[in-house]
Amino acid sequence: MSHLSIALYLVAGACLTMAALTGNVWLRRRDMASYGLFALACIAVACNALWDSQLYSAGSVSAYVQALRWAVFSIIFFLISLTWFVVAHTGTARRWLAWTVTGILALDVVINLVSPFTLVYTGIDGLGTATLLWGESITVAVGSTSLLRWSLVQAPGVLLTILVVDSLQRQWRQGSREHAISLGGSFLVFLLLYVVYEPLVDVGLLRTPYVTSFSFMIVIAWVGLGLSSEVVRASVLSREVVANELRWRSLLEGVQLMVIGVDADGRIEYSNPFFESVTGYAEDDVRGRSITSLFREGTALYPGAHAGEAPEHTEEVFTTKDGAERRVLWSTVDLFDSSGTLCGAVGIGADLTDRVEAEEARDQALAELKLLKDRLAEENLYLRAEVLSSHGFEEMIGESDALRYVLHRVEQVAGTDATVLIEGETGVGKELVARAVHLKSGRAGAAFIKVNCAALPANLIESELFGHERGAFTGANQMRRGRFELADGGTLLLDEVAELPIELQVRLLRVLQDGTFERVGSSRTRTVDVRIISATNRGLKGEVDAGRFREDLFYRLNVYPISVPPLRERTEDIPLLVAHFVRHYAERSGKEVSEISPSTLRRLSEYPWPGNVRELQNVLERAVITSVGSVLEIDSLAAPAAVPEAGSASHSSVLRSLVEVERSHILAVLRSTRGRVAGAGGAAGVLGIHPNTLRSRMSKLGIDPAEYKKTPSPRP
Repeated sequence: MSHLSIALYLVAGACLTMAALTGNVWLRRRDMASYGLFALACIAVACNALWDSQLYSAGSVSAYVQALRWAVFSIIFFLISLTWFVVAHTGTARRWLAWTVTGILALDVVINLVSPFTLVYTGIDGLGTATLLWGESITVAVGSTSLLRWSLVQAPGVLLTILVVDSLQRQWRQGSREHAISLGGSFLVFLLLYVVYEPLVDVGLLRTPYVTSFSFMIVIAWVGLGLSSEVVRASVLSREVVANELRWRSLLEGVQLMVIGVDADGRIEYSNPFFESVTGYAEDDVRGRSITSLFREGTALYPGAHAGEAPEHTEEVFTTKDGAERRVLWSTVDLFDSSGTLCGAVGIGADLTDRVEAEEARDQALAELKLLKDRLAEENLYLRAEVLSSHGFEEMIGESDALRYVLHRVEQVAGTDATVLIEGETGVGKELVARAVHLKSGRAGAAFIKVNCAALPANLIESELFGHERGAFTGANQMRRGRFELADGGTLLLDEVAELPIELQVRLLRVLQDGTFERVGSSRTRTVDVRIISATNRGLKGEVDAGRFREDLFYRLNVYPISVPPLRERTEDIPLLVAHFVRHYAERSGKEVSEISPSTLRRLSEYPWPGNVRELQNVLERAVITSVGSVLEIDSLAAPAAVPEAGSASHSSVLRSLVEVERSHILAVLRSTRGRVAGAGGAAGVLGIHPNTLRSRMSKLGIDPAEYKKTPSPRP
């Protein structure tokens, strides 16, 4: 074996050793890509040395061409690896130059593969010998090449030299002068041998050849020495960094603040245990993830977000691992390396959620107190109206079979949440039946809310039922809850449901189906749990046939119908009702009425009572007020049944009580307004009183405005 072969094998061994060392560094630190690329360059030089040993001792043209072809492949691979090593090691911005070198070398690979005499020669006439500097002879080819091929061989080296010079200037300007000198010295040798000496040999100006593996080995040794010194320095610094890191880590892991560290690309490198306790994300869960995967885009935690300004305090909403939102006040500091390059950032966060929630809870409590105050005021007004319209008793009075059947029906349905439709004439006590259903149900402890659909103007029914937001319409100066919200958990009675406008029937149907609605002026959907009981004195089936009531809503309301019989169909209950009412009004007026005359009781039992129990109640209240002595006497029932209207011929000749005059006047006004109570042209405006006051008086006097909605105004 020749001395040259031994030297080349030693070069191959040294390069493979260097490849193992730098490759191991890259395997341990995948972010140090330059070490991995340098390991590939070392392998390429080792391969080139082995093929050179075959090349310089070849005994035939074919053996020479085969060895040369593989040697050229290894050189191309070395130049590609070296080019990208320079890019990764220096961080040069001229990547386009590296891609140009790579492109030319890729073309060289193709030509070297398809050419009969490799990339170097266009033809080989034979083999000769040449003498090296130390006197040893080697085999060389006697052949020819072209200017194009020669240019393709030399161009990558020239461009690589330009890339190296640019990279050295960049490192020098950034202060990394030691790195620049190390890299520059190695490439000075490369420049002299590959870019200067070899072309001179190729054109015949120099006759002494050189071994390419030796020149590459010098580059590898020089750069490897620089990398080794970097590894040693890094090892020393690493021990110091580890010691400092342990001190800082013990501090950061014990502090009751959220700490998160990111690199220059915004990838998370560290998070402390308190961050995990607040967010649920362990350090292993977030390490390597982009900061924007946890925080909003453009977060202040991203490195360089402050553009060199003083640390900024920003409040951000963070979503924890279990989906909860936390408010965190972050203070972020950008980190720079010794050369002044931005290398990351550290964010320290204080969890403000509990404090903010406490403040919000306080504000919410104050708001709820205000809302509760408003609601109590609303309920107070509602309960006042209920008290004024109260019948003065808590149970239904009677022992007739008709009433017993009604109570049986109530017992059957009370324990369920089924909707109930109560039908009956005006004054039969439909509301009492509805209350009985409520009081015997599981909702007895919750609210029982009543809405008279006939007593409200069409433009206010929606607001009354579903509530409204402040500013929803003219006059809506504050938010108001509707009857559905007031009845949440309880029972809502829709009295005179047949009067509900057709456009609101759709919304009522939706509440019945899924229990959801929106306040007027709001897009927020609210959910309530309300049992619906509806009442009407008109046949809903007939309203459906006439097209004034939705059929689907009718079937929803008519799940369980209860028909309340008129008083004339249960005359056996009249004595019990009379005794109850007389006792009640006598106590309230402070009179002693201990007996009812038989003739009075007979007249009351024989009277047909078109106004039903309500009319009976009003007659007895009036009789108690006007009675003298302990025996109640009613001479005639004709006057109450046919009260003369105001303005009639007999008006001035009949002496009536104040209640009769009031009732007669309200009836006359209702006829003139066709049953309209509130709004422009309503009865309340004509009488000069508030609509709620008028409704209260009408309820007490047994007046139903719905009966006059189709009554034509009297002609003058």
